[in-house]
Amino acid sequence: MLFFEKAYAQSEYLPLDHDLNSRIGGMINSLSSNAHTSIQPYEVSRLGSSISYDSMITYKREYTYDGKSWIERKIFSEHLLDVHTTDYRLTFDFFPDVGIGYDLADKRMTWLHTRSFEFAGNIGDKFSFRTNYYESYGKFPLYINKFIKKTSVVPGQGYIHPYGTDEYEYDLSSGIISYSPSRYINILLGQDKNFIGDGYRSMLLSDVSFNYPFLKLTAYVWDIQYSIMWAQFQEPTLKVTDKKWWPKVYGVFHYLDWNVTNRLSLGFFEAVMWKAVDSVYGYRGFDLNYLDPLILFRPVEYSMGSPDKMKLGMNIKYKVSDQMSFYGQILIDEWTIGEYIKNRGYWANKNALQFGFKRFDIFNVRNLSLVSEFNTASPYTYSHRDPLTAYAQYEQPLADPLGANFYEWVTIASYQINRFEMRAQFNAAIYGADTASVNFGQDIFKSYDTRYRNYGNYTTQGIKTNLIIADLRLAYILNPLLNLRIELGVLYHSQSSNLSSDKSTWITLGLRSSFRNLYYDF
Repeated sequence: MLFFEKAYAQSEYLPLDHDLNSRIGGMINSLSSNAHTSIQPYEVSRLGSSISYDSMITYKREYTYDGKSWIERKIFSEHLLDVHTTDYRLTFDFFPDVGIGYDLADKRMTWLHTRSFEFAGNIGDKFSFRTNYYESYGKFPLYINKFIKKTSVVPGQGYIHPYGTDEYEYDLSSGIISYSPSRYINILLGQDKNFIGDGYRSMLLSDVSFNYPFLKLTAYVWDIQYSIMWAQFQEPTLKVTDKKWWPKVYGVFHYLDWNVTNRLSLGFFEAVMWKAVDSVYGYRGFDLNYLDPLILFRPVEYSMGSPDKMKLGMNIKYKVSDQMSFYGQILIDEWTIGEYIKNRGYWANKNALQFGFKRFDIFNVRNLSLVSEFNTASPYTYSHRDPLTAYAQYEQPLADPLGANFYEWVTIASYQINRFEMRAQFNAAIYGADTASVNFGQDIFKSYDTRYRNYGNYTTQGIKTNLIIADLRLAYILNPLLNLRIELGVLYHSQSSNLSSDKSTWITLGLRSSFRNLYYDF
C-alpha cells in the first residue's frame, strides 16, 4: 500500500482544541462536506477545503491589526519567527500562560505561571512536524488540589514536583511527525493525545489524560477512513521514584469511519490493552500478535489464551442540516446476552453510552453555537481484573473523567463578536461513589474482582453524589495565530452527597495562549 505519487496536500495536523473545533464546526459539518470528523487530531488537507493551516487556525477570526512596527506585528498578528521558501516553512513561537485567581468558598489564592514554546514546520507537501514544551508552576483551588494530592498528577498535564505548600511544578512536552507518502496514506508518530468522537466527551478514546507515545497509520479509500494506533501508557506509582520503572501498558486501537452519505457517518472501534510484565506470561513487552493492522482482536485473544480485555464501540453522526447534527456512541466492555435479557443487573454487562447534538449559528446569529450531550457508563466499565490494565493513563481515564457508574449532562454555548469571545458551560452529573471498603464500580482503578456483588447492580449505586459545574469565560483575542488572549473566568463547582458537601467558586484572570484542552470539570 505504500506506493508513491504526487502528494495530495500538506500533511499538517490541527491541535486538539474544543474552541477551535467550535469555530470550524459549521464548515466541516455542513451537508456539502464529506470530511471525517470523528477522529482527531484533524489532518488539515482532509477537511474538504483548500484552506491553509494558519487560515484554519484563525478561521472566523477575520479581524486584522494595522500595526506597522515589528513588535506590534509579533504581538497581534504574526508568528514570532516565520521562515518559508517554496520548499519548506519553519515557525517558532512562545506561549505565555500566566494568571491569578481566588477561590471564594475556601478563601484561597491561586496562580499559574507557564513558560512554553512551539516549533513547527513542513518540508515539501508530504512531511510536517510540531513540538511543544510547557513548564508550569501553579496553585489550584481546593477540589483540584485534592486530586493532585491523591494522584501526584496535575489533571492532564503531568507528574508534580512540590516546592511549596500546595504549590507545584510540572512540565509537559508533546510532538508529532506526519508523513504522507501518497494521497491514500498518512503516518503519524507522536507523543501527544488522540480523540475519537464528535462530542465534547468521548466514551471510546478521549484526550483527558496525559500525553503518551503512539504510532498511527491512517488509510483513505473511497468514503472510508481507517486508522490503527499502537500506543504505550504508564501509571505513576508513589512507591517508585524513578519514572523509567513505572509500570508500562500497551494498547492497540482500530477505528474505521464510513461516510455512508454526506449526512450519515458510522464509526467502528475496537481496542485492547495489556501489561508489559504479566504475572502469568512474564515479560511480554510489545505483543507481536497485535501487530497486524487488519486483524480482529477477538480471534487472536482466543488463539493465545489471552488475559487481555477487548473493547468494542460504535460512533454515529447524522447531519440534519448545515447548522445541526446529532451524534452518539456506544462502548461494550463486556456483555453477556443471556444475562442482559434476564435484566438482573449482572456486573459484567459493562457498557457506556453517549447521545448529543450540535447547533451552529443559532437563530441565524453568526458565531453563536451550542453543543449538548448526555453520557453514562455502567458500574465497573473500563476496569479490569488487574488495576494496571484499567482503561487509563497517568491516573486518569482514557474516556470520561468521571470514570464509571454515572449519568452526566454537558451543555456548552459559545459566541464571538469581533475580538471578544464568550464561552458558557454547564455540567450536571450523578454518580455512585465508592467507600473505603466497598467497590461500587465508580473507580476504574480498582479490580473488578473486588466488586460489591454479582447481581443487582445499577448505575449510581453506592454513595449517590451530585456534581454541578458552571464555567463562564470571557476573552479578548490579541493574536489569533497563537490564541493569545486576555481571559476572565468564573467556575462554580459543587459536589454533594449524604456524607459530605464541597463547593468552590473560582475566579481567574490571566494572559492565556496555546491550543489545548484542559479538563477541570470532574
